[in-house]
Amino acid sequence: MKQIPTHAATANDAAKKYMRRPITGDDLGLCPEARAVLQSLDSHALPVHLACRFPRVMNQIARLWHRPAHLDIYFEDLLIDKRGGRQGFPFAVATELVALKDYYETRVYPKRECVWQKIYNPRELGALR
Repeated sequence: MKQIPTHAATANDAAKKYMRRPITGDDLGLCPEARAVLQSLDSHALPVHLACRFPRVMNQIARLWHRPAHLDIYFEDLLIDKRGGRQGFPFAVATELVALKDYYETRVYPKRECVWQKIYNPRELGALR
């Protein structure tokens, strides 16, 4: 006769199914690169909750810190649910991620404007008509 799994067993199986990879040291503490990035930040952009609760994410941000195109994509993946049904970060962590992204995009690697954007701006062109 087939056994019916208990609720706890089913929950454990579901958790195992969705686990991406085994837990490593990266998941448990901050790497030296992450510590260096945290020390370089202004106090208003310091992601304390993120670093404490999600060191793996902070470690990945630190690894991508000097690669703006890659970090832009990583921030987007963290902040926008593209797979649907994701729980998301706690509010304090999400707020810190947005602040860190803004700091990165305005202070660390500001977005460059194309020379043609100053000459041809569709919004201004529409206002002239």
